[in-house]
Amino acid sequence: MSIRKDFIGFTSSFSGALPLDILCTLTGQNFVIPFYHIVSDEECPHIKNLYRHKGVKEFEQDLDYMTRHYMPIGADDLEAVLAGKYNGKKIMLLTFDDGLRQMYDVVAPILLKKGIPAIFFLNTDFIDNKDLMFRYKASLAIEQDHDRYYSAYQSRTEKELIEDTHNELAAKYNSFLVDYKPYMSSEQIRSLIGQGFGIGAHSYSHPYYADLSLADQLSQTLDCIDILKTDFGIKQKLFAFPFTDDGVSKEFFDTIFNNGKVEFSFGGAGIKRDIHPRQFQRVPMEGWNASAEQILKSEYLYYLLRAPLGKNTIVRK
Repeated sequence: MSIRKDFIGFTSSFSGALPLDILCTLTGQNFVIPFYHIVSDEECPHIKNLYRHKGVKEFEQDLDYMTRHYMPIGADDLEAVLAGKYNGKKIMLLTFDDGLRQMYDVVAPILLKKGIPAIFFLNTDFIDNKDLMFRYKASLAIEQDHDRYYSAYQSRTEKELIEDTHNELAAKYNSFLVDYKPYMSSEQIRSLIGQGFGIGAHSYSHPYYADLSLADQLSQTLDCIDILKTDFGIKQKLFAFPFTDDGVSKEFFDTIFNNGKVEFSFGGAGIKRDIHPRQFQRVPMEGWNASAEQILKSEYLYYLLRAPLGKNTIVRK
């Protein structure tokens, strides 16, 4: 991931000059799935120490570029994509992870104004601000005392984070949930559904899947979908991996797609193919000081660089 991230960061300074149509033709990749976590002009302390996010103007410029060159589709169009009905057309599916409240306050109004569909992937443990994802807690810890709590940034679980911060910041996390309200409420989620947006599962607690047993991976996935179905009446069974799908086995995918337990799943490895036709890879749009045009064109360049090595199809064991 770091090699790819460094490559995108380096090439984004000049990739914008390359013709998009030629890059699409050379790679054969006309379907892109950009994803974001947050859009805000405010300082976000739970994000600040993790990655660079985009402001409203940058986000709108991203959308304007992408909709000039790609036809937006929604969750209901995915079966048609799989059936090849969009072959030869440049299409995009916009997605957002973690269910942060800016999805309702900032993002949805912009998408509605521009007529762009999207899918919002939710962690059910955090809806209604019941808890805070451990990586966001790590950012708040570093914000509190960088030198003392920087090791929290390396944590891969809630347990490791508690050990790194000596369990001293629980009151701060609770206060942040009450005062800042980082996540959407159930009422706001129902409003998004009523406005025609798609809703999908993102696991219930946002773990690294590579660190889980197969049984826990399946529980995080299928239980989250069941909760969303019960609480919000979602009909499509969509799932986006938290962090990454790197290291997730073929058996996991065989199981979730068996008998339609999951209809489509989504990773975040950029423009790549997957051996499972119902598993799509997405393009992260945050972390760089770069536009959508620069990021997407750099992704195409990375695809072309790896093509001779046969590295653009993710193989599962």
